[in-house]
Amino acid sequence: MSNSLLQIGKKESLNHQIEARQRIIAGLSWDAREEEKVGLFRRVKGDSQHDLDIQCYIYNKDKEFLDFVGAEAQDSMDQSETIYHSGDDQNGTGDGDDEFISAELARMPKAIHGLVFMVEIQSNHFFTDVTAPFTRLADGYNDQNLIEMPIIGSKAENSQAFVMCAIQRNSSSPTGWIAHNISDFPDISRIDNWGNYLSQYIS
Repeated sequence: MSNSLLQIGKKESLNHQIEARQRIIAGLSWDAREEEKVGLFRRVKGDSQHDLDIQCYIYNKDKEFLDFVGAEAQDSMDQSETIYHSGDDQNGTGDGDDEFISAELARMPKAIHGLVFMVEIQSNHFFTDVTAPFTRLADGYNDQNLIEMPIIGSKAENSQAFVMCAIQRNSSSPTGWIAHNISDFPDISRIDNWGNYLSQYIS
């Protein structure tokens, strides 16, 4: 990968630092819903806060779904203990990543060939209802963004799911991995099984 960020639809070498655990971070951030003052009290405008979750789907070299990492406690780490979630954030308060998934590539079992990262809205909203939804794939060693994927555009208007990016092993890459900036908004009404659907991004 060059010094520029990886563009939508492109696949290039995952240019992370080959140091220590070779940790990468898939991060999600958004701004909390504004409050309004009613008398002496404050309340959130509308029916609820925006609740977004970042998720990771894990595959072998045959594109078979192996495991899932998500915001719920029972899904917070994969079986190999090399991919783990930061914990559920239900309102987007604070600075930086509100939720993130870490993956330690140096310790990852060879059986794991590819990871697909996505965002799903758990509250009854669309991405255009959310203030400043943003995703990134970053080098955990220096926190440099390798891909930036803001969740914007006309397709975000009626969407509750966003497929961020994928990484997978590749022997021709200097780091042994390549990255794919997907940035797509699938129609969730047509998807019965995310594990099967997202396998299309693994080769």
